[in-house]
Amino acid sequence: MKYTGTKAMRYSVGNLSISHTLLAVVAYSLVTVLLIGTYLHFAWTRHKERASTEAIVLAQSLEAMLHPEHVATMAGGLTDQDNPGYKSAKESLMRLVETTNPIRFAYLMGIHNGNIIFLADSEPVHSPDYSPPGQVYEEADDDTWASFRTGRTVLTGPATDRWGTWISVLVPVQDPESRATIAVIGIDYDASDWYAGIWSRMVPDLMVVLSLLLLFAALTRIWLLNRTLKSNNEKLNLSESLFHSILDQAPIGIAIGCDCNIVSRTIGDFPSVNRMFEKIVQRSENDMRSLQWADITHPEDLEQDRRSFEQFKSGEINGYTMEKRYLRPDGSIVWVNMMIATLLGGPGPISMHLCLIEDISSRKQAEEELRESERSKSVLLSHLPGLAYRCRYDQDWTMLFVSEGCQALTGYAPENLINNQVLSYNNQIVPEFREQIWSEWKRVLSQRRSFRYEYEIKTKTGERKWVLELGQGIFDRDGNVEALEGVIFDITELKKREAQITYLNERDYLTGLFNRRFFEAEKARLDKQAAWPLSIAICDINGLKMINDAFGHAEGDQLISDMARLIQSNCPGDYLVSRTGGDEFTVLMPRADSEQALKLVTQIQHAVETYNRNEKVYEVSLSVGYSTIRSGDGRKAIDEAVKAADAHLNHRKLLNQKSSHNAILSSIMATLYARSHETEEHGQRLTSLTGMIGKRLGLEQKLLDELELFSMLHDIGKIGVDDRILNKPDRLTPEEWEQMKLHSEIGYRIAMSTPELEHIAGYILHHHERWDGKGYPGKLMGRDIPLASRILAVADSFDAMTEDRVYRRAMPWETALEEIGRCSGTQFDPDVAHLFMDLILAQKSMLDNEEA
Repeated sequence: MKYTGTKAMRYSVGNLSISHTLLAVVAYSLVTVLLIGTYLHFAWTRHKERASTEAIVLAQSLEAMLHPEHVATMAGGLTDQDNPGYKSAKESLMRLVETTNPIRFAYLMGIHNGNIIFLADSEPVHSPDYSPPGQVYEEADDDTWASFRTGRTVLTGPATDRWGTWISVLVPVQDPESRATIAVIGIDYDASDWYAGIWSRMVPDLMVVLSLLLLFAALTRIWLLNRTLKSNNEKLNLSESLFHSILDQAPIGIAIGCDCNIVSRTIGDFPSVNRMFEKIVQRSENDMRSLQWADITHPEDLEQDRRSFEQFKSGEINGYTMEKRYLRPDGSIVWVNMMIATLLGGPGPISMHLCLIEDISSRKQAEEELRESERSKSVLLSHLPGLAYRCRYDQDWTMLFVSEGCQALTGYAPENLINNQVLSYNNQIVPEFREQIWSEWKRVLSQRRSFRYEYEIKTKTGERKWVLELGQGIFDRDGNVEALEGVIFDITELKKREAQITYLNERDYLTGLFNRRFFEAEKARLDKQAAWPLSIAICDINGLKMINDAFGHAEGDQLISDMARLIQSNCPGDYLVSRTGGDEFTVLMPRADSEQALKLVTQIQHAVETYNRNEKVYEVSLSVGYSTIRSGDGRKAIDEAVKAADAHLNHRKLLNQKSSHNAILSSIMATLYARSHETEEHGQRLTSLTGMIGKRLGLEQKLLDELELFSMLHDIGKIGVDDRILNKPDRLTPEEWEQMKLHSEIGYRIAMSTPELEHIAGYILHHHERWDGKGYPGKLMGRDIPLASRILAVADSFDAMTEDRVYRRAMPWETALEEIGRCSGTQFDPDVAHLFMDLILAQKSMLDNEEA
């Protein structure tokens, strides 16, 4: 919480005051320590110097008692033990150590052979520390040598040798005359005793310092206590300000209660309730002083509140929290989250407590609305004709939630699918749809679009159902898919109705075959080279109108149905049969070449013949035309193929005696036979001969049909030639011959004017052309002459030579063949001529064998 104005300043000043106090204490302490340290240092130095001076004076006094002349007589060996000078010095040294504390050793040293040796010491002979005269002092250091070299008294620092650590005073003994140093008197003090002596002299100084420290500590404490008291007063004032500020500005209601009273009457000048509490319950503090909390608690919440409060008051619990309702003066209620906690109390029963309340009416209303929404959603989902779900975005479609409709739709209880406990939803999808559904979800999620897809599932009983799934992705803040949500409906019946409607839209009502509309749609679907080669067959019932007129339309309808079944039964499964007209059927044959198409046509014709062998009042005639495309410009090529098949159908109708189209051909042929020497037998012989050649050449059925019609009508132009020329028994004059040669062009014009004959007009025009180019009317040469015209030229010449004419007798077939062989390469196509000769010879040989 931030503080402003006087409160904030007071808080800042308090902190600053505490900081200054600490700095002052630290500064005073440092100064005191520095002064005491300085004082002790000077005292130590003074006592140390005093002890050093006393030791030096003592050593010099000893030196004064020794006679240099006696010292000079000492040789530095064991022989000195009998020397009076040695004895005198030994006694003096021993007396000094015995009488002067804390001297430990006293000794007299000299120099012999470059080494410092002991001349005499203070130890008795039997002492382990005794040094006999002449013993080398191996531990001699620079301080020891300095006394010999300089002739001055030396006080050494702590030095360690074989006997211990010592403070030593070295006083030189000089020759009175030469002033040369002849020996050095040494006095050793144990280092610890030396320093202990100094510390003993420091005791008064330490007592003074300790007294000063105690005085400083007492003064500091008094000062700190004074500062603390001042600081506590400031904190108390600050705490009071904070209490009022928090109480007034707290976003929750706060009341200090006593026993069953809402607010306490014994809290003094402090308020017992804040403004937010008054606002929530809509009562003032004065109003609440005369009320108990039970008076404004909703009756339905009162019992629970009483039980908890009794436990709290008896000390069983330290506090409690509950959601309850308060009654406002206007009769309305307010939901609060209430917390009761201890405020004051001791070992006995709790008297005062703290009551904190938070207005949760909005939350309660939202929870109620949510419960109502969940209830409504639950009712809606339970009556949903399918299931609602929430699932993970994985290929198992792991379900996180599934509505009750799952049982009716799939046969599985919802919990069977949750987290794939029994099986995953993906297991129920028919396999051929699984990858499609995954791909479609990936597509719509990448575009943030809704999902809509129809597919099949397999239920627990094995039943297949069509379903419609509608769903959407749930994304997090980073755009990642958290889950998928949606609904799945059973559309099996809808699919059945759609299938029925589709069937009715695509099927012919009478035959059950596909209708014209579906046929056109399939042509568009098969407009792909993957379906090529593509063959098309068109079947037409000959004379249907006459059957309707003679036997009634019911019989005609029955015939149409019979022919539909007959055609359908002969077609493989991938062939599509449609009724494209009243008496017309069309078969689309994907990936079928002309040989397969001819095979189908032959099967259908044989089936019609079998049908006619039944006891029928009339004989059924069915004409079939077909064509094949191997490549081309898509739909355009298919349309051209349909036209070609239709044209072929018309050709077959002309050749079919039961067809109404044959009436045209019959009338023309009747006129021709009546005006010329041509007979119907001649046309049939030519049809047989040309058909034999065409089959041997491997021509398609369409060309064979054209060759058959051409053989019958090649001389149709003769009906435009004068009868005198046609029937003249004598040789024609050149002028008459020119008139006769016009029959090719006349026949061409007649065929071109008749749509059913237009496709053979070119054959008729050129059937008198020669291989060497000397024929008429176009003087075509070699392979420029149509193949059908070249075939007819050979067959017509052979028939003319082997049959009687009005102007000559027939010649033997051997002679006729010789003539054809002679004219091969000039008049006739040599390949066709030789093939024909081989065929006739083989035929005659077969006849001779049969007669034999």
